[in-house]
Amino acid sequence: MYSASRFRRLVLLLVVIGVGGCNRSAPSLQALVTSTAKEHDLPGMVALATRSDGTIETTVFGSRHAGHSDPVAATDQFHIGSNTKAMTATLIAKLVEDAKLSWETKLLDVFPEWSDEIHPDYRPVTLWDLLNCRAGVPAYANFSYLFSDDPIHRDDGSDHVELDKAQWREMTSLSGTPQDQRRQFARLVLSQPPAARPRTQFLYSNASYGIAGAMVEKITGESWEAMMRTRLFEPLGIQATFDWPAADDPHQPWGHFQSKSGPQPHDPNDSYHLPACLAPGGGVSMSIEDYAKFLRLHLQGMRGQDGLLRAKTIQYLHAKPEGADENSIGFAFGWGLVAFEGSSSSWCEGSAGTFYAGAVLLPSKDLAAAVFANIGTKAAGAGGVEILKWAAHHYPSPDRGSP
Repeated sequence: MYSASRFRRLVLLLVVIGVGGCNRSAPSLQALVTSTAKEHDLPGMVALATRSDGTIETTVFGSRHAGHSDPVAATDQFHIGSNTKAMTATLIAKLVEDAKLSWETKLLDVFPEWSDEIHPDYRPVTLWDLLNCRAGVPAYANFSYLFSDDPIHRDDGSDHVELDKAQWREMTSLSGTPQDQRRQFARLVLSQPPAARPRTQFLYSNASYGIAGAMVEKITGESWEAMMRTRLFEPLGIQATFDWPAADDPHQPWGHFQSKSGPQPHDPNDSYHLPACLAPGGGVSMSIEDYAKFLRLHLQGMRGQDGLLRAKTIQYLHAKPEGADENSIGFAFGWGLVAFEGSSSSWCEGSAGTFYAGAVLLPSKDLAAAVFANIGTKAAGAGGVEILKWAAHHYPSPDRGSP
């Protein structure tokens, strides 16, 4: 799963955008994707640029499975990891608009039966706190390396290996439906001391989104998966799955680990699947063309256009928390927020270890860009961010003509 250390690295990369821009030059998006995939030994990569009213261009390179010639396509599904967080927050924003709940709904408003079990520090925590990673909930990240023969992609050292193993056993011991497992997980996590005192600092957390998912399931009586389909994906015309793309269709892209001998395909039906309790924070797969529909919803709202959600709701999802420095990096509802050339931008980056997904929204330029790869290495992330930076500088605002 996407981790706090990866978020910090993304922050450092994004700062370069505001200071010096992208140093890589390429004649086209296709040329850049091709050179990036070859340079970083990526099996397959897809990238897209879009305006609020439609796609500018899409490009693909490589194969669905290392060592095979089956080429990737723009309609192929990729696992988007923590880019799912912004989708879960969007779903919950729709529920807020429909008066099913509020941002200030507290944990004990939803689970009063846990009053004697919940750690006292968690008692004031709200949905807003959870979705903005300010609830002090532990991260529950970086599990994919436990399933790689050569975990050279691990990015935060090995001092927490035993903790990670214990957390993995904890999550995979949960039983019942995905909805049951999320409720069991929330109860377990909230009964333990927080990783930081809630409401005092930003602490990136995948578990925080799992708990938020359990809350909205209790309120609505529906599963997170069903609500995502009926309230978000179907209205936007998106087809998505909640597992590895090739788990049910081997002709979809396979994820890959990095080994010393090169990309190593990950069997989509082995024991490494994202636990249901973390799915609201990183469990969705979709094509880049469908993902662009989600990006356009947000781009339109940021530019004042009502859609599935009201524009003011979308703008709220991209606003820095009260009291944040206007020029600092922020995080809100699954998006990283940073000033870009005097205006705001929102970023996502995600990986559950075998795929990579990245995206940027630049409302002042009426521009969004996304890039997916079917390998989850640091090199894939670095190459993906370079492509997003290139796109941010390459495509002019519509009133300045096309690239």
